[in-house]
Amino acid sequence: MSSEENLKAPIEVTTKGLENVLSQEEVKEVDRAFMLGLETEGLVLDPAKEKKLVRKIDFYILPMMCILMSCQLMDKSTNSYASIIGLRTDLEMTSKEYSWVGSSFYLGYVFFEYPANILLQKFPISKVLSCAIVAWGVVICCHGACHSAVTFLLCRVLLGMLESFMDPTYMIMTSQWYKKEEMYIRCGVWLGFQGFGTMLGSGIAYGFYQHLDAYSLAPWRLLYIVTGVITITFGLISFVHIPDIPVKAWFLNDEEKLYAVERIRKNRTGFGNPTYKPSQLKEAFTDITTYLYFFFMFGYGIPNGGIGNFGSILLKEQFGFTTGSALLMNMVGSGIDIVFPVAFAYLDRYFIRSRLITGCGINCSIFIGLCLLAFAEPKAAKIIGYYLTYLTTASWACMSSVVSSNVAGHTKKLAANTCFLIGFAAGNIIGPQSFLGSEAPVYITAKRTMVGCYVISAIVPAILYFIYTRRNKKKDSLQAEINALVAEDEQDIKTFFGDLTDKENPNFRYML
Repeated sequence: MSSEENLKAPIEVTTKGLENVLSQEEVKEVDRAFMLGLETEGLVLDPAKEKKLVRKIDFYILPMMCILMSCQLMDKSTNSYASIIGLRTDLEMTSKEYSWVGSSFYLGYVFFEYPANILLQKFPISKVLSCAIVAWGVVICCHGACHSAVTFLLCRVLLGMLESFMDPTYMIMTSQWYKKEEMYIRCGVWLGFQGFGTMLGSGIAYGFYQHLDAYSLAPWRLLYIVTGVITITFGLISFVHIPDIPVKAWFLNDEEKLYAVERIRKNRTGFGNPTYKPSQLKEAFTDITTYLYFFFMFGYGIPNGGIGNFGSILLKEQFGFTTGSALLMNMVGSGIDIVFPVAFAYLDRYFIRSRLITGCGINCSIFIGLCLLAFAEPKAAKIIGYYLTYLTTASWACMSSVVSSNVAGHTKKLAANTCFLIGFAAGNIIGPQSFLGSEAPVYITAKRTMVGCYVISAIVPAILYFIYTRRNKKKDSLQAEINALVAEDEQDIKTFFGDLTDKENPNFRYML
């Protein structure tokens, strides 16, 4: 079929016709994009049209991802603001109970992460995510109706279960819409916009705090209700706005849909496969990189959970800011969240050209910040250390792009995502527990714990760099043998859209 005929072909996501190419069993094994990959084979992309398509995807998809990510972190960070505007007093929370406010969220998260990933594989991911967002918006509103620590902690567990859908969905969506070399910047954008969520939440909390007598409800209750309503609204918009896969996009014409398929051909990760494959699960759990992803996020999660729940308390009780000033000072960290993930992504693209080396640099900076926060004497040095910890968002953006780019095979990718995020949840469970009420306002045990555990996150990118370099060299050697027998343009389409894992596919190369 010619390129011109390809562009006129109807765009349908279907397995009809595949029986002429594959057996019944093979149809279940390949990617959703396999048939379309046959249609677009040989299609030459016009650079100008491709650039226009990328701008269109950025315009329609990226803003909604940013908005929903903002809602997620706004909802998670409300505890930090609520803790200094009446939450702990009204619910008569002990310091131990407040530590569990942070940890209980991640108990729900870690418990439901694997079921969430299974649901995302079996059903349309954007619809599953939108339903989860609306449900967690309702749960956030319910936080404002709690009158005891027990009911509040129950809401936190439910919220963690529902928010476990967000991050794996976005990691999959990024690999569906963008080329490998484009992923890091987009991960930096949608993860960085967490900062806008914390900034908005901090601003709302400050507004309610400044007008304590103007409302019949306590300001912390209003904070949860307002943020919950915002989340519900955007969850409903997301349901009708975001397509399940690119070829179902309502904002793309037929030619652009074919371009979208052809663009991700060389990613060798496809659009996904709803069939659960035990062999890919086994490969995921026998691949050392899966465990390195886990340990990276475990080290990451401990300061994330600790600072995320006790940041405002540190600013007020240790650094001596007033309640209002502490709320506003959180906006500085939010700005760091917004700017630096994207800044490091551009730095990597145009200068460093290695995500894992960039990740090493970011994590070393965070480690220095944690050391300053824990051990420096001058107050100014401690505050600088505190704000350096906000670079963790840039670190996550870097590593999530590595996972999205370097794990192929849909079942394996979901398993790797699960381990990556379970590590995150496990660290976030431990982080708040290390803040001992008897050590307030210094919390030295917590600070030492964060320093000690972040060593893991600092060294994992270097280990991954070594492993992926060796694997690429091995694949290059194998590829030379294959090319001697088969021309590259004649190689099996299964290497592009066969839902093969990164280890199974001889043509797959790891991003460094």
